[in-house]
Amino acid sequence: MTTVQDIVTYVETLTGHRLNADEGIRYGPSTREISGATVCWMATPTAIHACGSKRHDLLIGHESLFYPYNAPDAPNLPADWANWPTNRQRRETLDAYGLTFLRLHGSVDEISIFDEFARMLKLGSPVFAEGLVKVYEITPRPMGDLVEHVKECLGVPHVRVSLAQGIDQVVHRVGLPWGGLGLFVNVSYQQKLIAQGCDVFISGESDNYGFRFAQELGIPTIETSHEVSEDPGLRRFTELLSSAFPEVTFEFLETPCVWQVI
Repeated sequence: MTTVQDIVTYVETLTGHRLNADEGIRYGPSTREISGATVCWMATPTAIHACGSKRHDLLIGHESLFYPYNAPDAPNLPADWANWPTNRQRRETLDAYGLTFLRLHGSVDEISIFDEFARMLKLGSPVFAEGLVKVYEITPRPMGDLVEHVKECLGVPHVRVSLAQGIDQVVHRVGLPWGGLGLFVNVSYQQKLIAQGCDVFISGESDNYGFRFAQELGIPTIETSHEVSEDPGLRRFTELLSSAFPEVTFEFLETPCVWQVI
């Protein structure tokens, strides 16, 4: 029988290193044998119910299980964080189904998430690559055309855009602050792309400070949403797990974008 540790060992073999500090078993039995697993972006109540209703043993999620981010390992946590209604609801739902939760974060970014985001955007091979800092050259085009290209490739009706020099600004050198790397807490990643001459970013999730960091240098950003930028890579990762462990049923659960434009 396949165990949770077998999944961990497989991931470490693909990356060539041990799991990162924020990864691993975050809830439930760690030594259990598994016959079914659900892979998702975040362990929302919807995802937990979907996993449990299929009688799966394991929920594999990319993002932090509890709030604040990276609880319970984050420093300076509020004393009552474990009893916040959002956290209590997730914990009680996991308990109701007897599930184990395995977080695989940066390791899956390396394995499939970044490259699948770039593949979905039809960017071709990077012209610069140093780890997960990658830069892509495209045929020069106005921002308006690139926005429509991104929406079509990802199958989304809307994106948020920070326009530095208007919708007709011509861009050609693309950086991808995928996931949450467009946020202000991660602008050091943006700076690495700026150092390689990027003149446009296609990001996952951004915010005011994150947008402004690049915009002040004349660099526009197209924000697709955190989930949309990472779900394709998680789907691909699920396929890899299915091939490596044919005796286990793996199912991918899409996490839709949390916001709407009204």
